Amino acid sequence: MAIGSGKARLPLTAALACILIASLAQAAAASGGEQGRGPRIMRVMAPSGSDVGRDAVIALSFDRPMDLRSLADSASFEPPVPFAVSGEAEVLIVPVNLLSPAVSYTFRIQAEGARDLCGAELSQGLEIAFTTRSDVMEIEVPSFAYEGPVIEGSEPQGVASAIGFGVGHYPGTGRPGRGNLVLLAHASGLVDFPFNRLFDLVENDEIRITYGGRRYTYRMEQSLVVRDSEMWIIDPTPRAVITFFVCCAEDGKLSPTFHPPYRYVVRAAIGGALP
Repeated sequence: MAIGSGKARLPLTAALACILIASLAQAAAASGGEQGRGPRIMRVMAPSGSDVGRDAVIALSFDRPMDLRSLADSASFEPPVPFAVSGEAEVLIVPVNLLSPAVSYTFRIQAEGARDLCGAELSQGLEIAFTTRSDVMEIEVPSFAYEGPVIEGSEPQGVASAIGFGVGHYPGTGRPGRGNLVLLAHASGLVDFPFNRLFDLVENDEIRITYGGRRYTYRMEQSLVVRDSEMWIIDPTPRAVITFFVCCAEDGKLSPTFHPPYRYVVRAAIGGALP
């Protein structure tokens, strides 16, 4: 269960879990173990050091199912990054985007912030420091023999200004193998951009993304034309997809003018990942 998918739980199941936890806590307290009343972190699997991949994930094992909303509210990255929290007693904390290159991060869980399903608070906090590597995503589109790096940045306009004849990652969207990885490039009837050939992709054509020694293969599912104001195309998705867009004319073909108000969108779904 992820915090973005609602908080549906079976009341009877939760009540029985609380009764069991309360009984165990009382037994621990009776034997002198006051710390047994609140949830505890039993195991941490997290990045460390100065050579951490930008696709880092933090895994936490608690001694009981946790309230994910309170856990998400008490957790943070510095510098800030959006992240998703999923699980119950075994919890994954996954940054939505690739982390920035060559940046020192600190992940924290504040003490007495996170709670279990019965409302008992975590009594001991957590702090993890690490630094990311300076590596990039690579993209390959076999149908028109394109290969190159994926340009990144903190602002969409900055990315659009920097990509030139290449391709960029729309800031704040998914990461390889997870969520809605939104890519943008230039296309025009006035300039021979490589991604003028995006219009030629057909169903099942591949788009490959490589990062951290793993290649992710996506296959085209659909194409559509939207106005430049239709930003729903960058919304998060529950499955791993690529949303790739370029400028186009109203009829979904190369535009005979610069800066048209339409976007040609290709969406591809993940078909697998290989080391």
